[in-house]
Amino acid sequence: MITVALTKGRLFKDFIRYLKNRDLQKYISVLENDSRTLYTEVDNVRFIFAKGPDVPTYVELGAADIGIVGSDILAEDSFNVLNVSQLPFGDCHFSIAGPPDVERFNTVASKYTNIARTFFNEKKQPVQLIHLNGSVELAPLLDLADGIVDIVQTGSTLRDNGLIEYEKILDVHARLIANKRTFYTKEDGIYQFLTEIGVMG
Repeated sequence: MITVALTKGRLFKDFIRYLKNRDLQKYISVLENDSRTLYTEVDNVRFIFAKGPDVPTYVELGAADIGIVGSDILAEDSFNVLNVSQLPFGDCHFSIAGPPDVERFNTVASKYTNIARTFFNEKKQPVQLIHLNGSVELAPLLDLADGIVDIVQTGSTLRDNGLIEYEKILDVHARLIANKRTFYTKEDGIYQFLTEIGVMG
């Protein structure tokens, strides 16, 4: 039995779409079940569902052998995991965004303050960062910040809130990560699963 950590949300939908393109029905039918179960099993694979930022922690501590996570999570924090490979789905990007006609960003809200800090430090631009966990688009609408640093996929959420992209910061994609020990001790099972879903071999 191998354990795979997944995150529900945008990346999970992209993973399901990827499985459908490969007609992997035995996984699709179980993973698309809308129950509130926290884990499910298919043959010799156990899938666990976690918040995105928790997936690398489960993998690092050995509760999961491998995980599928956005590169944004890995860029924001440090984890002691094997960063195995890029996966062919989950593409989007980080941008600095705000209302039209912002001349300079002095205060920026983001869930990803480390990524934002790195970006502004590289530009040698001092900025006050405000950490928010959700709906960062509210910050400029309420005059809490001049702009935001956030993930953009289609841009519709920005447009719906009267915001525009000013600059692309960083590409984001799905990554396969693995526990440093069990990636080798469970190599056969992991390789079989990854070959079956078409990301290795």
